[in-house]
Amino acid sequence: MRIREKRMRSFVARGNMLVAEGKTPEGMKIIERGLQYYSDCVLDAVSPHANEDTVLIVLVLQHLVNEMDKCQPGVKELAEKMSKCIILPDLRAIVKMKKPNKQ
Repeated sequence: MRIREKRMRSFVARGNMLVAEGKTPEGMKIIERGLQYYSDCVLDAVSPHANEDTVLIVLVLQHLVNEMDKCQPGVKELAEKMSKCIILPDLRAIVKMKKPNKQ
């Protein structure tokens, strides 16, 4: 039995399609849902992490922005504009202090 690859339909394309149809609030909700989805994916991927390493995660994310902007010029500016017209999700991180079990 093969495990199916998870493929997502574009949240931005679906949102833009609704905006073009004049359904702006619905389109923005879909884009916000996509932002929440990808935020959760990234947080799941980097959790758990050492509290002191949060700065490394921030650096990695900034590096990814710069590299993605090289591959798709204008993405960085579009993201800045988009962040002004949608509601950004709250960070749902729980801080738990535990002793490390890996070096």
